[in-house]
Amino acid sequence: MADGRIRRLDGTLANQIAAGEVIERPASILKELLENSLDAGATRIRIQLEGGGMDLLSVEDDGIGIPPEDLSLALERHATSKVATWEDLQAIHTMGFRGEALPAIASVSRLELLSRARGQNQAARLQVTGGVATPAEAAARAPGTTVRVADLFFNVPARRKFLRGPGAELSRNQKVLRQIALAHFPVTFQLVQNGRTLTQFPAATDADDRAARVAAVLGEGFLANALHIEQEDRGYALHGWLGLPTYNRARGDEQYFFVNGRPIRDAVIGHALRAAYADVLFQDRHPLYVLYLTLPPERVDVNVHPAKAEVRFRDGRELHDFLFHTLRRVIAEAGGAHPQVTVPVRSLPPRAATATSLPLSCATRQVSTGAVNEHAGAYGEHPMAPAALGAGGEPAGPAEWVPDYPLGQAVAQIHARFILAQNSTGMILVDQHAAHERILYEKMKNTSHQSDKQTFIIPEYVHVTAMQMARFAERQNDLHQAGLEVSVAGPGTLALHAAPQALPAAVYGQMLADLLAEDLPWSVGNGDAVLADMACRAAIKTSRPLNLEEMNDLLRQLEGTPRFGQCNHGRPTVVQFSLADLDRLFLRGR
Repeated sequence: MADGRIRRLDGTLANQIAAGEVIERPASILKELLENSLDAGATRIRIQLEGGGMDLLSVEDDGIGIPPEDLSLALERHATSKVATWEDLQAIHTMGFRGEALPAIASVSRLELLSRARGQNQAARLQVTGGVATPAEAAARAPGTTVRVADLFFNVPARRKFLRGPGAELSRNQKVLRQIALAHFPVTFQLVQNGRTLTQFPAATDADDRAARVAAVLGEGFLANALHIEQEDRGYALHGWLGLPTYNRARGDEQYFFVNGRPIRDAVIGHALRAAYADVLFQDRHPLYVLYLTLPPERVDVNVHPAKAEVRFRDGRELHDFLFHTLRRVIAEAGGAHPQVTVPVRSLPPRAATATSLPLSCATRQVSTGAVNEHAGAYGEHPMAPAALGAGGEPAGPAEWVPDYPLGQAVAQIHARFILAQNSTGMILVDQHAAHERILYEKMKNTSHQSDKQTFIIPEYVHVTAMQMARFAERQNDLHQAGLEVSVAGPGTLALHAAPQALPAAVYGQMLADLLAEDLPWSVGNGDAVLADMACRAAIKTSRPLNLEEMNDLLRQLEGTPRFGQCNHGRPTVVQFSLADLDRLFLRGR
């Protein structure tokens, strides 16, 4: 029981307290030891585990080693070779620098430190049990260092109870290794569990080898659906692999971001990445990426938390803007790369049923203008450009085939929902509602600024209920950000004075009433969400028939639209089937 007097803590107790911040589980130890090896210039690192690292965790490297006279000093708190002055601390170039990891680990385990410095004829070994060291002794070893950590938390049983089973702890160790391996391509890594090699990362010294390592971590599918980027501006350099929005996961566990080679978690970076994908990612889905940010060390503070996984940037707003605008632009430019589909071919029995041939006259069905108007969307008869009509008012026939169009020429409409087109590489299917939604959203967003708006000489008056009026008061700022200039004209009446140029005033008036009639999912302070909702409502419906001219007009508009590969909710708008895909589907060439 404390008596209120101030006293110095026992060294072992102080180290155990520090271990609570630095050492949570075997994966925490592995991270610290790997960082020490990398700071020592290692080119080959071998990891051995037993019991998921709880029984034994060993890291062996070929780094510069530790001189015998410094061996015991390495196990003292705040003893380090990586910083010496305040200036060093302001511009950290190494992975580690605090001098806390080894003494913290030694205080809660049975640790053996074996090292031979380059240029020395002999190695030295030091053993520590629960923070109590034995004198160093001579040993044999090639230049480099081996740290063996056994019986983790043997003297702190309460902490050991919080560990999971060997399988779960092994999985965490593997995640740490993947992070480190992605940050240090020239280094060879090997992971051995209970005498069996589980993971081997050969040194990656060129672009192909680096891509192979990324594929080994995230899978070949990631590389096939990722953009390699290299961008630089305002002293920030960003490179790596950015996953396409269509290649996503239900969890955000395959997202790797490195700052000056250090894997980090940061709210500023996380927000910028989410915002960059906001217009193109399906709800509750997460993108995949491996990105590397390089900036001068003095512009980032890594001395925020003992675990060194959090950082603080000198100018977080500038960095956020750089990441957001850079990644959003890259994603937009990649929008023209419509997703490819590989058609699976199942094994068919020898006497499979033969498909019935359909007459060519059934391949296309053109719809009269009257039918189009009859099935027009709820927000206007002509949300798209009017179709060109031939003689007698009938829809014009298909235009001459032009192979240079990325989305090709329309051939038919399927179930008044999908556009079937062909281009020079094969067949394309387009979701007409999703495609038109993306077109309208980008048009609205580009004309939502004051100088680009359409101003109505006579305001569009919208009659609303008391509940709608109350919601208008709450969301007026969001509507303004979306480009809608709305005022209260009287009891139960709103006046719409200006709006983006994409749609007529009456359409915006009806959408305004509908937006205020619902308990909207868009969040406060998000004008883009309002635009996305309006675009979805105004887009042509899945039940509307289109003629060939309307379909081709939609395809041409879509080709000139940023991020056209996905709708505002992240669903794909376009799917490409290559001729090889179609051949496989029909077993051609077998």
